[in-house]
Amino acid sequence: MIKLKDLYPNQISFIKEKYFKEAKSEKIQVPGIGVYDWNTLTGKVIKMTKDLEKNAKRGDWSRSSRNGIRALAEMWGALAEADR
Repeated sequence: MIKLKDLYPNQISFIKEKYFKEAKSEKIQVPGIGVYDWNTLTGKVIKMTKDLEKNAKRGDWSRSSRNGIRALAEMWGALAEADR
């Protein structure tokens, strides 16, 4: 016998795959940097913020350049715009 609680997780994963992955696979233009897909850009932003946090905790201010921080800000802004 099939129970409703057995079907529920399968339906959630189906809905996620069908609706959310299609919307997030679009190409995103980052002004002055390039074009990325959602997953790549999200991964780059996460990596850059972790590196920035790690350098700030160490007090290694020479590792983060002004241009790198500006690039992070542009990528962050492009993600915010694409998420709307």
